Amino acid sequence: MPTSARPRALRHRVRALAGTLLAVATVLLTAPTAGAAAPTPAPSGAAAEGGATAPIVLVGVTGLRWDDVTTLTTPTLWDLSRDGSIGLVAARSVASRSCPADGWLAVSSGERAADLPADDRTCRTLRDPGEDGVVPGWDDYGASADAESYGARPGLLGDLLAGSGTPATGVGPGAAIALADGDGLPVGTHVARPGSTAALTRTVRDALATSQLVVVDAGVLRDPGYATAARGSSTAPDEELGDEIPGIADPTDPELPTPGAIVEPTRSAQAQTLDDRIGAVLRATERTGATVLVVSLADSSRATLQLAAALGTAPNGAEYARNLLTSGATRQPGLVQTVDVTPTLLAALDLDDDAPALAGATIVPTAGPATASARMAMLLDVQQQAQWVTRVSGGFSTRMVLAQAVLFVAAAIILTRKGRSDRRPLRPAMHALKIASLALAAAPITAFLTGLVPWWRAADPRMAFWWTVLAWIALITALALVGPWRRSVLGPAGFVAAVTVGVLVVDACTGSHLVIDTPMGAHRLLAARFYGMSNQAFALLTAAGLLVAVAIADPLVRRGRRVLATVLVGALGLLLVVVDGAPGLGSDFGGPPALILAFALLGIVVSGRRVQWKTLALILAVGALVVGGFAVLDWMRPPADRTHLGRFFATVLDGGLWDVVYRKLSVNLRVLTNWRYLVLAVFGIALTWIVLAGDRPRRGALMGPRSPLAGLQAAVPLLRPAVLAIGAGLGVGFLINDSGIVVPATGIAVAVPCLVAAAAQWRLENPEPTAVTVDDGPPTGVAARAGTAVATDAADGGSAQDAPVDRAGATAAVGTDEVSGASAAVATDEVSGASAADADAARPSASPTPPPPGPGAR
Repeated sequence: MPTSARPRALRHRVRALAGTLLAVATVLLTAPTAGAAAPTPAPSGAAAEGGATAPIVLVGVTGLRWDDVTTLTTPTLWDLSRDGSIGLVAARSVASRSCPADGWLAVSSGERAADLPADDRTCRTLRDPGEDGVVPGWDDYGASADAESYGARPGLLGDLLAGSGTPATGVGPGAAIALADGDGLPVGTHVARPGSTAALTRTVRDALATSQLVVVDAGVLRDPGYATAARGSSTAPDEELGDEIPGIADPTDPELPTPGAIVEPTRSAQAQTLDDRIGAVLRATERTGATVLVVSLADSSRATLQLAAALGTAPNGAEYARNLLTSGATRQPGLVQTVDVTPTLLAALDLDDDAPALAGATIVPTAGPATASARMAMLLDVQQQAQWVTRVSGGFSTRMVLAQAVLFVAAAIILTRKGRSDRRPLRPAMHALKIASLALAAAPITAFLTGLVPWWRAADPRMAFWWTVLAWIALITALALVGPWRRSVLGPAGFVAAVTVGVLVVDACTGSHLVIDTPMGAHRLLAARFYGMSNQAFALLTAAGLLVAVAIADPLVRRGRRVLATVLVGALGLLLVVVDGAPGLGSDFGGPPALILAFALLGIVVSGRRVQWKTLALILAVGALVVGGFAVLDWMRPPADRTHLGRFFATVLDGGLWDVVYRKLSVNLRVLTNWRYLVLAVFGIALTWIVLAGDRPRRGALMGPRSPLAGLQAAVPLLRPAVLAIGAGLGVGFLINDSGIVVPATGIAVAVPCLVAAAAQWRLENPEPTAVTVDDGPPTGVAARAGTAVATDAADGGSAQDAPVDRAGATAAVGTDEVSGASAAVATDEVSGASAADADAARPSASPTPPPPGPGAR
């Protein structure tokens, strides 16, 4: 459907009113990110005009990969890989595996679309239109699109062609789907695919004489045992097979051997057939100036990256010659999506201004290795990495979750065990707990660092992957234990958090190479994100970033330097917001509001001011304005240069907001019951409560009036505010992003082990538990001021554990009620943080008592 007048008028008004801003944004935002795929600049003059007027030919196939291409069996594709631009295709559709109909429906609608699924998961055998002229199965295609939340409208391409009067010709059953209008009738001329290659050449040559767009279905390649099955024109999934045997193909299918044959053709034999047909089409385009796209639109069985190649002039005027393919939707050299085909066709036909916002972007050439062999080797390497990372990711997540569950249970037992921690058996147990916690805190970022080592090229990729993981964990843990920061309570944990933040920030600024196809990153095969900050990376950035902020600010607060601490927290938060949300860097829509809220809460507590509901509302409004500003600036760039922030804003203008919201909610609900993330979330929250509650024992509490963790928060006054800020950030991320419980679970995977490591470190440095007065409620009035004074005295040179027993309750009050005011801010309208003025006022009333000479005196 063409863009409505109202959104189009709004678009023109915004552009007219923001001329100066557009000029600035163009300078700042159109510069290519380091390491990103930069499209070849378009030439001017006749070359550009020729790219707009020359015909374009789409040759669609199914299941063809670059590892099927050899010099002997597929000479046409081999020559094409030498002379044209080549790339890989992420062919994911609605489901994880795509069928032939799914790929052609993506061309028809410009969005992810699919056939109705069959009970036995077989794919439909495509047929040419019958006597009524309607594409077989069109009602099923429409019903499936209506049931999904991608906003796909089968027939979009055909309607645009018909509305503009663009002549088109389709050859074969898949082309009928691609060129059908909203009623399922192919636009222009449709012919069945000829049986011989010579006849196919004549058909395509004749079509080019009268048509601006020619679409050819060159056939399918299916793995043995995954042949397509016949269906009725429009039937329910449980009726479509009739008496057919599941998995056995229709013997009348021209793609299969002679009727009566039992065996299916091999991949090699099917690839040769497709290569012959592609060669016939290329011979027909000689001396016509036509642009040719050869795209494998769907999988052969299991999901893997498919084949793409192009010859001629790209829509931007550059030449498809001896380089790689990319698009603005992937920003990865050598990688495009199935949904990128439709925007490319529309741009080549000058129909892109009439189209609504689409998920894909124009396929353009980009620089790659200098030789054809190097380009092919690069694509095969990427394909192998994409395949292997899906095989090890599940095992990595499962093992990490189980290890963390064991850690959480062990920590709950060891940390709450009473007795001196400088003697057996607690001392070796505390050391082991500390080391294990640091190792598991390093595990999430190790999943990204594995991308620096080409483990998938090893003879045994699975074993090489695990050795790589263990090596990175050992290195980070060793540095955390031996560095100068090891003497601080938050030092080792802060180092692991700093490594996590540093790796993610540097990667986002250099092209997002570590986020792509790593166990906790974005997978090419899933086609959800190809650049920027993934949801799991955002969760790690939020949790680890706040831990780094606390490690920096806490010693400054205890020395009374709140202004400097607040400035540093704000600066770190601003850096992470920009890296996470800026187009071309993190390009994350849901991350900035969560980061702004979390760092603002922590900054307010660090400054000693009060947190109010009005303040929280203002912070959330600022977060919404920031992410909205990122999206608008990105949308103001040319469509080919937009990230998904700008495309989302265009989708909102075109009325597709509710489809996006519904899809995100559906995904959130679907992953909510995933046992891996539930285990991390539930166990992590429970352990965090145990650690924080240990410093506020009450009558009948779990650990009684004398807690082994008493005094921890007095030693680290910002501990509780940090935990609550992390919870707020991950909670908002849970609500906004489309990964649901994955976000808080991933943040917990780094935050809780760091908390355990800090608690173990503190107990090793404070071997004898501090007595704590049983407390029935938060201190008020003079008691609160006395608590603040004790904390201030301790920060000036003493230690909370050195305070006499009769003042221990006041000391604990500081860590829980005064300094960490953010905890009550979530539940009440107003909470006061410990301010320097209060501390100075209370100081004369609390004269410190000299500490006893040794542990025995305590």
